[in-house]
Formats: sequence, structure tokens, C-alpha cells
Amino acid sequence: MLKEHKKEIQRWLYDKKEPKMWVKDKFVNNGEWFKVEFEDCSWDKECYYIVDDKCAELRKLQIDEPNTKIEYYSERLNRWFETTCPEWDINTKYRVKQDPIFKVSNKGTNKEFIVRFTGLKTGKVVFAMPDSPHKIGYESDRWCNHNEEDCWKDVSYNPKRDLYDKQPIICWGNNMETVKIIGFYDIENDGVFNKEGYRDGFEYENYAPYPHPDDEFIIEMYIELED
Repeated sequence: MLKEHKKEIQRWLYDKKEPKMWVKDKFVNNGEWFKVEFEDCSWDKECYYIVDDKCAELRKLQIDEPNTKIEYYSERLNRWFETTCPEWDINTKYRVKQDPIFKVSNKGTNKEFIVRFTGLKTGKVVFAMPDSPHKIGYESDRWCNHNEEDCWKDVSYNPKRDLYDKQPIICWGNNMETVKIIGFYDIENDGVFNKEGYRDGFEYENYAPYPHPDDEFIIEMYIELED
């Protein structure tokens, strides 16, 4: 019997209340998982086997969608950490890592601020106008639910760039002599807003977040941006 199969047996022996196994053929595209009794397992090297414990659904997802990012919760540090090799300890909390959600409050006013949400009520302020009730860097797990339309409006996000729409950025070409410019990310065109504040789709090879989004000239430029 292969070592990976022995590990599954050991996992099952720790908790005899869950004696079933999930089985799937390794070479059938989009194949289904089947639940079988432990004693009925053939332990074929051409199949995946997963103990039907509390981690089973996430473990199946990890096989079905290898790019899925998993996080585990550290009780000692009181926070979530991304992991590429989960131990799948049934006493540890695991979850799928979600892309952040960006929302804006008080849009179009001098009290506008944008929050990067990593949970329904958990988020951090990433941009704020001068009269905003919260400053950049303020973090809370008691925000109004990010799906409450009375509190928040959507801000588009590009996970490949890790940039949100109208985010202050530095951009430049691949030529080492190219001058870097400061602008605002135009998510609709994967480009940069022009100097007049309109989306014109002008693209650069490189984008990086501008490190001081609360600079006075950034605020002045942001006010001029068109939707």
C-alpha cells in the first residue's frame, strides 16, 4: 500500500465516528467523488482517497482546483495565514482564501473613504478624503456588512494586478531610462487615467501602488477623476 494511503488510514483510525472515504479516479477529467465504506476501499494507486472528516470538502477542492488558496487560523496569534501545504488537522480551522473586496462610503463627498474587506465586517481603510471619519490604515472587524448597499458602493478590483479602480499608482515602461509617473489605475482599460481625469486606456508595462495615497496633491487629483 502506498504511503499516502497509509496516511489516510491513520487519519480514519483517530476518529472511528467517520469511517467513510471519498474516492475519485485521478485520470477522469471532471470526475465525481464517491463515498464508500472504509473496508470497501480498493486502495488503487490510480485513485485519490480522502477521509470523510471535517476537512474533506476543502481537501477535495484542493485536488479539483489546484490554484485554490487555503488559509488556516492560528489561535496563538489570533489571525489567518495562507498555506501552500495544509496539515489538515481536524482541530485547526481552515478556509478558502478569498480575494479582497473593496467598498467606498460617502462616495463623491469630502468624507469619502475606501475599505479593503477581507471578511464580512473586517477591513482596513486604504484611501480617505480629508474629512473622512477614518484615516488610512484604520482597521476594524465591526464595519457595517460590506454587502449593505445603504452603507457601501462597489469598487472594482483586479486580482491579477492587485489594484482597485482609481487607486493611486506609479507606472513605467520596461526601458530602464523610462521616467516613472504617478497616476490612477483605470480598471476598465487596464490602464491609467489621463491628466484631465478621464479613462483613456493608456497602458504601461509596470504598475505599483503609490505609497502615500494621502498626499495633498493625490487628493486634489482624485477629486477630478471621472467615473
